[in-house]
Amino acid sequence: MMLKTTFAAAALVAMAAAAPAVASTADVVLSGYIQAGHITNNGAAAITSIVYSLGTAEDNLGTWQIETAGGVASDFLSDPQYFQTVTWSGLNILSGSSFDFGYLDIDLIQTLSPLSVTGAELGDASTLRNAFVSIFWNDGSSGTANLVQQAWASDQTLHIESAVAPVPVPAALPLLLGALGGLGLVARRRKA
Repeated sequence: MMLKTTFAAAALVAMAAAAPAVASTADVVLSGYIQAGHITNNGAAAITSIVYSLGTAEDNLGTWQIETAGGVASDFLSDPQYFQTVTWSGLNILSGSSFDFGYLDIDLIQTLSPLSVTGAELGDASTLRNAFVSIFWNDGSSGTANLVQQAWASDQTLHIESAVAPVPVPAALPLLLGALGGLGLVARRRKA
């Protein structure tokens, strides 16, 4: 009886150590020429930060101009009215709640050097080739999704899932299992 109990306890400990972590998820809808967004938190953890970037600046790539929709601009071009990234931090978007950001102004980098930017339509989908949205949750997890290579005037819906690291087996677990097995063997010998 002791041996069965010992092995049952060891199996429970092993299963608990191997339990997968739960991924946090969010849905992002970019509309109005991808200049506005609606983000819904579907995970258990709260969203604390959102990064919306058009990526590394290159010729024939999108760039933001002046408007930040309440976020903080970074990755500026040689003319500081143009930037590649907007970050909203200090957020507390709970599970089932949403975050909306308004108008950003997207333009096209015709040439990076010398800098030439036009407010005309961006043209083909390759102008979004480096663009992405990243979300950070308060449990330390994060996830990123690249924008779809489609006409920039079309709405985009992205699903972001956090990258979940495997739960490590504690270093003491093999020792615990060995000790429980040893106790089982001792109990069995005493009984015999």
